[in-house]
Amino acid sequence: MTMAESLRAFSFASTVFRLLLAAVAGGIVGYGRSKKEQPAGLRTYIICCVGAALATLLALYEYEMLMGPWHTDASLKFDVARYSASVISGIGFLVAGSIIRVAHQQVAGLTTAFGVFVTVCMGIAAGAGFYEGVLGSLIVLLFVLESLYPLEGVLKRKTVYFTIHVRFENLLDIDTITNTLKKEGAEISEFELESSKEDEDMSVIIWMKLNRENASHSAILSTVAELPCVISVQELIS
Repeated sequence: MTMAESLRAFSFASTVFRLLLAAVAGGIVGYGRSKKEQPAGLRTYIICCVGAALATLLALYEYEMLMGPWHTDASLKFDVARYSASVISGIGFLVAGSIIRVAHQQVAGLTTAFGVFVTVCMGIAAGAGFYEGVLGSLIVLLFVLESLYPLEGVLKRKTVYFTIHVRFENLLDIDTITNTLKKEGAEISEFELESSKEDEDMSVIIWMKLNRENASHSAILSTVAELPCVISVQELIS
């Protein structure tokens, strides 16, 4: 039996290898997320990936035992995939807790949630001995999380749709801010005032559309920030 065949077979050596592969795959993804100071870090990804692999291995173990030493009924049917399905359903409830609503109507944690979900699927693939699937998905996941992260920010800042959060001194200053944006070629589609009991300053979220010929986010931010009535301004990127 070749090395590849022995790793495909269900044995002690292949079991250890699959668990180690799940730990390595989860650790590689988790390390990158830890560097970005995300809620789910190195240990979380490793535990999720190894746990999913173990659940799949447990299903394979029960199947092997039912077909061998535990076999008592020829009509007995066993669905190996039910463990994996349960893991995917369970992780859905867990990762939902990482999706939170932060300030200014922004949602955070979507990438973390789906990253954990894909990592769990990699663990299931590792437990099933689908090594090509583990390595392929690991490469794609790392490319998306690491290489596309800077590009995503650049693309969002070049879009014609723009959302900003502005803190200002007085409610009457809202006309000054909106008129300034219109002079810069922005078409305001909606704005919403925010109130804070802890702070006497006013704040507003403004959704707008820029002309493609003048779609400069930095120019808009600089112009609004230079207004005497404005305390701070920031772009909201979901």
